[in-house]
Amino acid sequence: MRRTFAALALLLALIPAAARGQSSLVAEIAGDKAATPKLFFSLEFGLNFSHLTGAVDMRHTGGVSFGLTATIRLSDRFSLVPEITPFLRKGVSDIPLGTTGDPGLDPFFADPASSELALDYVDFPVLVTYRLGRFHLGAGPYVALLSTAREIFRSEPTSDQSLRFSRDVTSQYKTTDAGLAVEASWTMAKPRRGLGLILHVRYEAGLLNVRAAPSATGSGRNSVIQVFLSFPFVL
Repeated sequence: MRRTFAALALLLALIPAAARGQSSLVAEIAGDKAATPKLFFSLEFGLNFSHLTGAVDMRHTGGVSFGLTATIRLSDRFSLVPEITPFLRKGVSDIPLGTTGDPGLDPFFADPASSELALDYVDFPVLVTYRLGRFHLGAGPYVALLSTAREIFRSEPTSDQSLRFSRDVTSQYKTTDAGLAVEASWTMAKPRRGLGLILHVRYEAGLLNVRAAPSATGSGRNSVIQVFLSFPFVL
C-alpha cells in the first residue's frame, strides 16, 4: 500500500504539466473547437478500494487508477460524461494459497496477509451528472473488460529476503463485467486558463457474477469505491 500512495503522489506532482501539454496537443490536432465550455476533456488520477461479494474472510484491496473523460453539457445543469479508465484494479486481498505446486515453497506463502487477487479491468462508465453550484451528483452504467486476473502471494522470510509467487487465473473469471456507478464531486478550484481541479468520490456496484464457474460462497460481484482527482481543460 505504501508503494500505491507513493505512485499516486508522483502522479499528482506531474499532472499540472501533463494537463497543459494535453490541452495544447488537442488544440493542434483538432483545432480551436476541440474543447469548449460545452465539450471538454479531463485527465483522472486516483485510488480505488475493491471487494468481491461472497469473498468470505477476505479484505478489500486497492490500487491506482487513471483515465480520460469527456464532458458534454446538455444544459446548464445536466451533463453527459463518458469515460475510459485503461487500468482499474479490482479484487480482494487475504486469499488462501492452496498450493504453489512445490511443497517446499508452500509454507513461505501460508500467511494470507500478504496475498491478493488482482483483477485488472478497462472500465467504460457513462454518467449523467447534475450540477449544484460547485457540487455535482452523477449516476449511470458501466461496462468493464477484464485484461488479466492474477493471484499474487508475497513473503519475507528474513529482513533482507523477499519472495513472490504469482499465477495467472484469467480463465477463472468472465471477460466482461457491468453494473451501476454513482458519484459526488466537488470543484475544489474554479478552472482558470483551462485548468481546474475536481475531487470525485464514486461507488461502482457490479451486477454480474464475474466468476466463470459456480462457487460455494455464492455470486462474486465487484464492489468498488474510487477517490480521484480530475483536471479539466477548456481551450
